[in-house]
Amino acid sequence: MSALDTSSTGRRAFLSRRPEPSTVSSVVRQQVSALEPTLARICSYHLGFLDEHGDPSGAEGGKLTRAALMTAAADGVGLRPEDVRCQAAALELLHNSTLIHDDIIDGDELRRGRPAAWKVFGTGPAILAGDALQALGLRMVVDDPGPGRAEISGVFAEALGLVLSGQAREFTARSEPGTGVAEYDRIVVEKTSALLECALVTPALRAGRPEHVLAALRGAGRHLGLAFQIFNDVEDIWGDPAVTGKPVRSDILRRNPSFPVIAALSADSPAGERLLRLWHADGTTEAQLREMADLVGETGGRYTAEQVSRGHLDSALEHLGRAELSPAASTELTRLFDRIVNRTA
Repeated sequence: MSALDTSSTGRRAFLSRRPEPSTVSSVVRQQVSALEPTLARICSYHLGFLDEHGDPSGAEGGKLTRAALMTAAADGVGLRPEDVRCQAAALELLHNSTLIHDDIIDGDELRRGRPAAWKVFGTGPAILAGDALQALGLRMVVDDPGPGRAEISGVFAEALGLVLSGQAREFTARSEPGTGVAEYDRIVVEKTSALLECALVTPALRAGRPEHVLAALRGAGRHLGLAFQIFNDVEDIWGDPAVTGKPVRSDILRRNPSFPVIAALSADSPAGERLLRLWHADGTTEAQLREMADLVGETGGRYTAEQVSRGHLDSALEHLGRAELSPAASTELTRLFDRIVNRTA
């Protein structure tokens, strides 16, 4: 069968081994509940398990995207879901730690359509909660006795270090005008792609796959992160808050050099020059935010971003095709890649 075989037999075989999202979620819930009570409450609120009063919540938590990627990749290398369940839950904890911290750093008051953790519990406690999720996630990986533990622990630690490095570079980019595509790509590869690469590579390390397979999966995760982040940048300016869970044009408001803006600022046109003046002006009104968004579109920034995002998605799929995964898992990962980037069902 081809790498992208979609036969009903292959599809049924994959679905029979695919875990319910609640399986990883239950591990996350159990681990978080064992934290110090105050930290457990803040983390459980952020994850959607509790409301601000500590009562069970019907709020929608995360989509467990990284766990889904890891589980599909595990099937692709002949592992069972339970072989990577601990690592999948740990990766979701690390991801959510970065979200708690990002909301504080960016001053974002909403996360998934409700007040961010720092708005409910305060900045200091929320920082500690994010730190607690990092420590918990790393401890889970280090304590797991399965094959490849040392290598997997190293990948997790490296990924977290890259995320922090990317966040620091983003700070610098905000304060120093003239950020180009190369620096943008470096920030995204560190801040966004690193955890996606970790999700895809971990099962291959557990299964003892050779280096060329690991390289293919790393490449898939790298380009997937770039495709996702660029499309996410487009959504920040023109997306529906009901879908994104966050207010529009927040990147422009805080002068974060997103991909559409970088492309627009490089345009040699009156619209590009007007955008540059507004970008460096002190203070921003709602009318100016709308005007800057319009100027980004007028200069072709949106079109360029969408094209580049699609190109990275294509590259991610090309790398995936070289990873020697099972046909059914390759099909499922292809679907997941598209859903992650384009928010398809």
